[in-house]
Amino acid sequence: MEETLDTNVAESVLDVPRMVVAWQEVLVWLKAHAANIVIILVVAWLLGVLSKILIGRIAKVLEKTHRGDEIAILEQEKRIKTIWSLLAVTVRVVIYAVAVLMILAELGINITALLAGAGIMGIALGFGAQSMVKDMLAGLFILIEDQYRMGDVVEVNGGAFGGTVEKMSIRTTWLRAFNGNLHIIPNGSIEAVTNYTHKWTRVLLDFGISYGDDIDSAAEAIKETALKMAAEPEWENVFLSQPEVLGVEKLDDSAVLLRLIAQAVPGDQWRLARELRRRVKYALEESGANIPFPQVTVSYLLEPKDEARKKMTDGSVYGYGEQDERGMVHDDDNGEGK
Repeated sequence: MEETLDTNVAESVLDVPRMVVAWQEVLVWLKAHAANIVIILVVAWLLGVLSKILIGRIAKVLEKTHRGDEIAILEQEKRIKTIWSLLAVTVRVVIYAVAVLMILAELGINITALLAGAGIMGIALGFGAQSMVKDMLAGLFILIEDQYRMGDVVEVNGGAFGGTVEKMSIRTTWLRAFNGNLHIIPNGSIEAVTNYTHKWTRVLLDFGISYGDDIDSAAEAIKETALKMAAEPEWENVFLSQPEVLGVEKLDDSAVLLRLIAQAVPGDQWRLARELRRRVKYALEESGANIPFPQVTVSYLLEPKDEARKKMTDGSVYGYGEQDERGMVHDDDNGEGK
């Protein structure tokens, strides 16, 4: 027992120099690398804070340049906050990723193999999630370029889908159609956008009068009706410009078309057009103009009595009480025999 204890004590005494050497090596390594690691962490933290402050100030400057009503300004502020928050997160992720790689290099880890493995994994993920990446990039550019925003009425891909923008994200756009259907469209599949409510819109209406009516008097009636409507308190804020009658737009098959145009507040062009049609219809009727509508004339030829009698006698048409070639007697106007 005593011999075993003596042996352990002796081994411990012999291990003391080794432990001292190990601590000395640790201290040497810390002197050589610890300072660099601390500097990397501090610099990464400072860059992250500075990028957040800088991006926030740029966003505030852009928010002050907005114009429009209160709702439009709020929508623009939300759009800018979304864009710049995504940008701030992206910048911080890049900074911290570079810092981690630098720390790994200080620890003596070969980052070349890590980068190669990450590159292979990135390629694999890129092939597997390329549609998602495409959707996110397209959504980012939609937000940056302000192609449309919440509440806009749009059509995408040549009218394949249309409705009110109900929700937007970096990957998808949600459209509520006029019949109530909800279309969820990946941003990467959106090739063309038609925005009906961006900044301003135009009402374009064609009114038909008959060829016998006075064009000038009809045009004057249309113009007076539109100007009177634009001066009313209910509608003066809907018109962005004075309505104008351009003149004869087309000589149609049965009507002379007169065109009326006016700029309107986005989103109100449809109700404005409906009210203009109603009022102009009454104005044209009061002015004596005739609003044409399609008419169909049917012509038919009556055969002489001699021709009809000949057909009845030769068996092609059978009259009342006459026999056909089978000996059947026709006793009614429908030619039914018995």
